Amino acid sequence: MKMGDKHFYPSRLLNVFLILVLLGLISCNKNDDFGEQIPNDENYKYGNGVFIVNEGNFGFGNGSLSFLNLDSLFMYNDIFYHANLRPLGDVPLSMTTIGDTAWVVVNNSAKIEVVNLNDTSSIGSSIGSIEGFTSPRFMLPLLGTKAYVSDFVESGISIVYTHNFSISGKIDIGCSSEQMLLANGKVFAAFWSNYGFSHLENNKLMVIDAYTDQLIDSVIVGKEPNAMVLDKDGGLWVLCSGGFASEEKPSLWQIDPENLDILSAFIFPDINASPTSLCIDGEGETLFFLNQGIFQMSVSDLTLPTIPLIAEDGHLFYSLAVDPKSNEIFATDAIDYQQRGLVLRYHPNGTFVDSFRAGIIPGAMVFR
Repeated sequence: MKMGDKHFYPSRLLNVFLILVLLGLISCNKNDDFGEQIPNDENYKYGNGVFIVNEGNFGFGNGSLSFLNLDSLFMYNDIFYHANLRPLGDVPLSMTTIGDTAWVVVNNSAKIEVVNLNDTSSIGSSIGSIEGFTSPRFMLPLLGTKAYVSDFVESGISIVYTHNFSISGKIDIGCSSEQMLLANGKVFAAFWSNYGFSHLENNKLMVIDAYTDQLIDSVIVGKEPNAMVLDKDGGLWVLCSGGFASEEKPSLWQIDPENLDILSAFIFPDINASPTSLCIDGEGETLFFLNQGIFQMSVSDLTLPTIPLIAEDGHLFYSLAVDPKSNEIFATDAIDYQQRGLVLRYHPNGTFVDSFRAGIIPGAMVFR
């Protein structure tokens, strides 16, 4: 519009300019494409949602914690930093909730950060973290105030007492440990990586008596058991990737945790496949896992699924979770492992719902 145009009004141009500035300021606070909210908006404390443990890049200390509020559909990023004015640490890997507290295992920082579940503030300045681990991976709450912490490097599973935030001892299982699961008074610990234990075959579940803290048995499964779930009848399912170098075909096993019998074993046809992130729905009837797509399988099926429920469609699926209440499916997309990744939400039937921007390499998801 030219200055001589009869419809030109300087005041109107000024109003338009102010509106554009205001919209620009708003866009700094909220990403309309991904529903991201400013971190100092404390509404994330209330309502249903899912915590996302963003691993960050190894050695960079840029791991973080996000919360996706499923009532408001806003994503709140860097909530640990904004609550405590310090970084979470180097490669936060997993998170466990106990009552009104959350325990975030930070692998390369060799610690566990203990925070209030509602606002992620540290539990007391002197006991906000537990140290003394070598390479912690996962935490499993047990009876009373006892918990186990697995380790990528050590042959010892740490015994932690949650009432005084201390390590009381270690259980020597003779190998490293990864995912753990409690069933019938026994803890099943996956021997996933034989880094530092190259003389051993990493194809076992180590069985520990949860009352006496003693190693009592082991179960041979496929190579690199990476995830476990319990079904509605108490059956233990174990997903095995087949090895870092594809040493054998991946496999899925069903075990009776009472007598340790193998109930079924499914072998994937492609030796180059690498299935991960085994999950189960809220009813304990349907299994889900990642394998360059999201696959589902009934616990009563006699064969493995061959067609994904959800195709990757250009995404790089990194982790998977199923909301135990709604059975909605959540997957994270690491994109290129450098920029902030995505959390993708799907209906139980596989239909895409929406996506949200999280932190760098979004990994484990924990529902509140």
